[in-house]
Amino acid sequence: MNDDLTPTQRLLDVLKQRELTKAERAIAREQIGRYYARKLASLQQHLFEALEKRDTGELDPFDVDEFIHRYHKQSQELYVYMNAQSSSNANLPFWLKIIEADEQGRNVWQPETTLPHEEQPS
Repeated sequence: MNDDLTPTQRLLDVLKQRELTKAERAIAREQIGRYYARKLASLQQHLFEALEKRDTGELDPFDVDEFIHRYHKQSQELYVYMNAQSSSNANLPFWLKIIEADEQGRNVWQPETTLPHEEQPS
């Protein structure tokens, strides 16, 4: 059953019994880096889709410029979120819990800035 656990879940299980070893802390930091990369890639995917729409003529240069501006704001929000809490040894359990909740679909981080296609008509 332990084989079905994600690396994050395995580390959280270890933390229930003892502190992480140096190697386990390194794995935890890798998980934090991967989490950050996944979130950034998700934001970038929307940007890439907008650029494809520019190529097909669905979006004009001004729409694309607005999309890029908002993407940049979203990536800044993610940067602040990721760097608001340090990844010191003391905060590793905090980050592992955040990653686990996000992977389970609970408490998923989302940027405050919306993209043009996400706006609700007023």
